[in-house]
Amino acid sequence: MMNLTLLTLLAEGTRHQLGLSGHHSHRGGMCRPAQTMFARSDISTEPLDLDLVPLTSVDWPLRDGSWYHNKWNDLETRFSASNTSPEPETASSVWANRHPEPLPQISDQIFRTAFEAGEEDYQKLIEREAFLKENGAMVAKKSPTHYHRRSYMKLKTHNPQQSRHNYIKEYTTRAIVNKFDLKSAAVDLQFLETAEARCDIRPTSCNARNRFRTADGTCNNLDNPVWGASFTAFRRVAIPDYADGVSELKEAQNGSPLPSARLVSTSINLPESNRNNGNCFTLLHMTVGQFLDHDLTLTPIFTESDGSAIECCDVNTASQHPECETITIPTNDPFYSQFGETCMEFVRSEVAETCTSGPREQLNALTHYMDLSQVYGSTLEETESLRAHRNGLLLSQDQGADPDLLPTSMEEDDGCNVADKIDEGQYCFRAGDERVNEQILLTLLHTTWLREHNRVATTLKQLNPRWRDDRVFQEARRITIAEWQHIIYNEFIPGVLGLNLVKMMDLAPQFNGQFTNDYDPTLSVAISNEFATAAFRFGYVSSSITIHEAVSAVRYSFTRPFQNEINQVSSSSGTLERELNSVLNAPFPLYEDGVEEGLVRGETSQRAMRVDTSFSEEITGQLFQGDEPFGFDLIALNLQRGRDHGLADYVTVREACGFGRVRSFKQLGRIMNSDALRRLKNTYRRVEDIELFVGGMSEKPVRGGQVGPTFACIMADQFLRLKRGDRFWYEYSGSPSPFTRDQLRELHQVTMARVLCDNHPDPGEVQRWPLALPTSSNRKVSCASTRTIPSLDLTLWDE
Repeated sequence: MMNLTLLTLLAEGTRHQLGLSGHHSHRGGMCRPAQTMFARSDISTEPLDLDLVPLTSVDWPLRDGSWYHNKWNDLETRFSASNTSPEPETASSVWANRHPEPLPQISDQIFRTAFEAGEEDYQKLIEREAFLKENGAMVAKKSPTHYHRRSYMKLKTHNPQQSRHNYIKEYTTRAIVNKFDLKSAAVDLQFLETAEARCDIRPTSCNARNRFRTADGTCNNLDNPVWGASFTAFRRVAIPDYADGVSELKEAQNGSPLPSARLVSTSINLPESNRNNGNCFTLLHMTVGQFLDHDLTLTPIFTESDGSAIECCDVNTASQHPECETITIPTNDPFYSQFGETCMEFVRSEVAETCTSGPREQLNALTHYMDLSQVYGSTLEETESLRAHRNGLLLSQDQGADPDLLPTSMEEDDGCNVADKIDEGQYCFRAGDERVNEQILLTLLHTTWLREHNRVATTLKQLNPRWRDDRVFQEARRITIAEWQHIIYNEFIPGVLGLNLVKMMDLAPQFNGQFTNDYDPTLSVAISNEFATAAFRFGYVSSSITIHEAVSAVRYSFTRPFQNEINQVSSSSGTLERELNSVLNAPFPLYEDGVEEGLVRGETSQRAMRVDTSFSEEITGQLFQGDEPFGFDLIALNLQRGRDHGLADYVTVREACGFGRVRSFKQLGRIMNSDALRRLKNTYRRVEDIELFVGGMSEKPVRGGQVGPTFACIMADQFLRLKRGDRFWYEYSGSPSPFTRDQLRELHQVTMARVLCDNHPDPGEVQRWPLALPTSSNRKVSCASTRTIPSLDLTLWDE
């Protein structure tokens, strides 16, 4: 049987094929990959990039905030070691270098008084919300804010009373910090003995013999049942950086405000003439990255106490909701000035429950595990609502002779549905993640994986007619998640991090049915704030301006959302280009004949943009524009979100990765594009002011990868945790119900190409490794060729 387990592309002389000598970027003309995968035994043996060498001395996984808490949580340990030196093997870590600062004696009475003051402040907040509502401060429908917020304001089954307590606790922490001048020690307030333990401690017990993972991620870790569960806090790679030590947006090193996020966006944006799309990856690679992000992270934003959206820009500053942090748009802005816009809406992220005092943390509404929660949901209630409760199937729309589509969202005010489309019987879709309709290729991938689950479930039921609905569903879910995990680690991650780093971190899957035995119950799988809010946003901002759709003997019309613009196509063969903005929250073409096949062909042939600081106007001014002639700036939103979350600066995060302290802009000359560095120097007063997102985006990519060393470090740490911290990992021999060796051998043959072939009506041909561009060594082949693109033999699950 052919060994298709890992990427071989870069093992065939990667530097010469891709033109990756030293720090040179990918050169499209020299890109001739056999695949973006490698065989484990053939992983590149080239020396590690010079800029990645410091990572070899780091004790992986990184020493992070959860490690710091566990190490110093014991009172005796905390103060008996107050004068000791940091651990020598981890001296590069900002957490390992830190000792808790001595805290003053804070009596129960002082804490209680602070808590009561917090309750009073919360009551004032409720009164202000009522005042704003009475005075008509509401988000306008069909505005950019309306469409953007709909995906991030839903708290699903999150307990509103818990949100209230989190908010009061933050006020309490701030009162204590101010009373005792503890700004620099705010992070150590987590060790306060007097902190009230009003926590969601679900569940009280776990059954270690349960065969299947829970919908909400609880009980994956038996020692810490809520680790990785939905609605729990992100962890920290570096110490949080808030202006007041608790929650106020971060400032520059000298205490002055940082430049407007919009000003930073326009200042660091490389000119269009510098825009280079030369890499070896397809648009599908970008979409898979976005789909993966929606499996791992969703940070809800604050809403009013009744769940409605918060309006900021049209409200007098003095009367604004406390969670408003609007982005100032300069009066001479190169784009927004023509519309007279000087304010961009921005509402802060929800506060997470941490069961301790200390700085603000943000919550992840999804499970932190790689478990296809974007398909199945992150709560039991969501999962149940998405099931057909028949033969193990997920709900879908029957399309007669055509393959099923996703179930419909019947909510007319969901930020996607349009009246004239509803009249035609065309609704937007729903899935395990609210962002399913965000862009049409994402919706298509949701459709692919829904069909894959149902395809697997249908076959399992035929093989095992005595299995009840729940058994079929759970077994199909387990197999489909295993396929997803394998594809991500075999086809996606190597193209982001490069083969050398994958090898160093042992991130490559096994092959030929081999198991792993490296599950670590002491390892927190939680997604890091730095990963969710900066590093893994690299793919969004590198989206292509247009989406190519291969067309063949197809004629149809397509209405651009909320506008009277009609694009018509009539062609026997050729390519239709859709502007990115025209497919945001507009999945309706998927109802039309021929569109689906064209999109699959287009996304597996179109070259993805390279990762850098050159951003299109559709990303920086027209995102979710709705009825308006302008929309949001995604780069500005990313920057403001980083400030909202108290992300440490770029230099500090580099240090947390073991790269050493950067003390001048000049030191960055070797790892950054010269033009990007010049722009950063002109934007920020000091090198320590550079924000993580733009600093990471400005780095030259590692050899064979798409991101620079800092983002690569953050992602490698996260992907290592997702693999070793998951008790249900598909290759783990100690899983409650591990696959047999023969079953695992079949799963090691799974490819994204086969998933596409099995779930789309007429893909015709697809390259063996569709996340990489078709080339002479990655030729398109017929989906009927099971020798080149093997099928999963489900008869091995016949009981």
